[in-house]
Amino acid sequence: MNDRVGSSLLDPLRLGALELPNRVIMAPMTRLRSDDGLAPTELVAEYYAQRAGAGLIIGEAMAVRPYGAGFPALAAIYTPEQQAGWARVVRRVHEAGGRIAAQLWDVGLARAERPGQPWGWAVADEVRPAMLARDDIAALTAGFERAARAAQDAGFDMIEMHASSGNLFDRFLRPATNARTDEYGGALAGRLRLLHELLDRLQAVMGAARVGLKLSPSAMVDGGPDPSARDNFAAILRELSARELAYVHVTRTTADDRARGSGPGLSFAELRSHYRGTLLGAGDLGQAEAEVLLTERQIDGAVFGRLFIANPDLPARFAARAALNPPDRATFYTPGAAGFTDYPRLPG
Repeated sequence: MNDRVGSSLLDPLRLGALELPNRVIMAPMTRLRSDDGLAPTELVAEYYAQRAGAGLIIGEAMAVRPYGAGFPALAAIYTPEQQAGWARVVRRVHEAGGRIAAQLWDVGLARAERPGQPWGWAVADEVRPAMLARDDIAALTAGFERAARAAQDAGFDMIEMHASSGNLFDRFLRPATNARTDEYGGALAGRLRLLHELLDRLQAVMGAARVGLKLSPSAMVDGGPDPSARDNFAAILRELSARELAYVHVTRTTADDRARGSGPGLSFAELRSHYRGTLLGAGDLGQAEAEVLLTERQIDGAVFGRLFIANPDLPARFAARAALNPPDRATFYTPGAAGFTDYPRLPG
């Protein structure tokens, strides 16, 4: 954790093995602009290169292995073509002076039964931890290691392990969704076991100082608040303080979440009180609030999502206190350049 007092968004930040020029972090955001083979296109490379002024770009979530039909065409990194596409993205970001992390995940949804696919549940059903056999867990960890090597070969500066937003690995962490009775369930140490095994695999490839972790303690469980979230994630963050990580990226409850019935969630002050390492915070932040959170050292870096969609030069706009472009929600997931690479930048 950076020890300076009163840090601002435009101050540098030591983040694991990287020296960031500012604390304005671009959030991982699925944009569904991959090609038919789930590889990023030249348009995707342009999108990320436009935003290279971020202290760090956290790329959109990439599937580490095939996930079958019945789900949107999310980006992936398990084929040579996908890896080559991401290598082009990384090269463009580096040429523009930026830094980029690969966010890795497993979709955590059951596939349609088909030859060669090990999954037999209905398409788009959530895979619960108790549904995974030991062979499935072994396949998961092997898939993440292969993806880490692909990300390293593509030139990514870091890897972020995606264990948030109610996904499969988030479900392993929570008593309400992890019903396993073996060493991967039960008490906290068991629920954390798979996460530690995956982090070990990623760090063996990239190095401990080039691997971060995303958590969302305030995420809902089965459509409602998780009653164990406060105590459970306090304990998880204390455990994670004992291992070397580049950072932990946490999301707080937003107004949209509360409107869906999520409950109050955990504040950044609470999260900070349990984690000693570098903390990146996300959740509908604006410039003024982010500055306060950094000054009070509740977070070390501020993660922006929709503001970065609409403002490719967001750090420069923050520096100039310039007006911000509003994001066009209608184009978040539509194909083509509209609402993707056509937002205006500051003159000069």
